[in-house]
Amino acid sequence: MSTLCLNTFAFSPFAGVEEPPPLSELLAAVRDAGFTAVGLDVFSVLGYGRPLADLAAEVAAAGLRCPEMLGFVVDADETAALAGARQVAEACAAFGADFALGMVMLAPDARCADLFARCAEIIAQAGARAAVEFLPFTPVSTIADARALVAHAGTANSGVLVDAWHFFQGPDTWATLAELPVAEIAYVQIDDHPELLPAGADFYTECMSRRVLPGDGVFELGAFRDALAAKGYDGLVSVEVINPRLVALGAAEYACAARAAAGRFRA
Repeated sequence: MSTLCLNTFAFSPFAGVEEPPPLSELLAAVRDAGFTAVGLDVFSVLGYGRPLADLAAEVAAAGLRCPEMLGFVVDADETAALAGARQVAEACAAFGADFALGMVMLAPDARCADLFARCAEIIAQAGARAAVEFLPFTPVSTIADARALVAHAGTANSGVLVDAWHFFQGPDTWATLAELPVAEIAYVQIDDHPELLPAGADFYTECMSRRVLPGDGVFELGAFRDALAAKGYDGLVSVEVINPRLVALGAAEYACAARAAAGRFRA
C-alpha cells in the first residue's frame, strides 16, 4: 500500500485534549517516527490562528504531506453543512489534501444524497474527494449506506472511507467488504479495540476513548489487509487511534508506537 499516514485527531481539542501540542512538535514526532504523511483536522488547523498557507508550508518544511483533512458534517442544517464543506475545501486546497473526511448524520435518502453530492462538488472544486465514513452509531452505519451516497455524488468527487474500527464493530461482513469496488474506496484507516462490542454498547464513547494500536486488540487486521489487497487497493492507509492513555505518552512516543504497529499491518 503506497502511502502510510498518521492521523493526529487524537491530539485535537475535539478529541478531548485540553492542551494540544504545538504543530511543530506534532509534525516533528510524525516525521521522526518514519511517517511520510500526516492527517489533520480543519478545526485544529483553524485554531492555530495562522494563515493556512503558512501552516501548509510548515508541513512541507517538515518533509511531510497532508493527504487527509477532517472534516465536514452533513446533517439537517443544510446551510451549516455547505459552509462546513467550503471550510474544509479551503483547507484541502491550501494543504494539497486528497481527501476531506465527512460524517453524515442523516438517513441516506434522496435528500441526504443530494446534500452530500453538493458538499462533494464544493470539495472537488478544491482538488479533493469527499470521503464518507460509515459509523455504527450514525444513520450511515454500513458500507452499503456509504456506497449509496457515493453512487449519487460520483466516484470522481467522492469515495467510501473504510475504517477498520467501524467495519469490525458494525454490522458489515466480509462479503459486504468484498463487494465494495476498489474504485469506490477513498482511503483506509486502521486501528484496533480490546473487544468486539455487544449490541447496545456505547459505541461512540468506545470509539472516541478506547481504541488501541493495530495488533493490540481483537480485530482480524491481517484478513482485513488481505481483503483490500485482493481487490487491488494500494492507496492511502491512515493510522487513527483515539485513546487518552496513549495520547498522554506524548506526541513522539505515540507516533513511534503507531509506526511500529502500522508496520505489522503492512507486513
